[in-house]
Amino acid sequence: MAATARLPKALLCVTAVILIALAWKPWHKDPPAYSRDASTPATASTPADSPKPAATAAETAPVMTTTMRAAAVAAEHTRSASAQAQPPRNYTGPDGKQHEIVYNQGLNLSPGAREQLKRELLAQMRKQPEAVSRIYQISPADIAAVVAGTKAFPEKLLDQ
Repeated sequence: MAATARLPKALLCVTAVILIALAWKPWHKDPPAYSRDASTPATASTPADSPKPAATAAETAPVMTTTMRAAAVAAEHTRSASAQAQPPRNYTGPDGKQHEIVYNQGLNLSPGAREQLKRELLAQMRKQPEAVSRIYQISPADIAAVVAGTKAFPEKLLDQ
């Protein structure tokens, strides 16, 4: 009978010990606070904690010389000129068809770029006259006449 009388006290004590242990969490250490400022140390450490003083960011950062910088710039120009670095030229729309993305609309083109665009548009008129008619609001008869060479190429297409 005496054991049952001590049971609530024992359960209360065990519960208190468990709650204190969970609040204290000796197995969980706080993550170190890292500082981006090189003048202030990231953590307050004593000499017993670490035998060597911590190196600052200025001491560990490599020095970039002019030749290294020129090489990095040249590498970046080479990487950005590759086909993988260029933005996409077309996409599959919600209708399941391929659509072309036109960048830099409204810019004045150089004469060489105008001729290149004209050749691309003529090729597109030959391959997909319905799509060109729908995109540029040109009648299919006008597209057929431009492809056949009986009508001049509409310059308004190059100025968009």
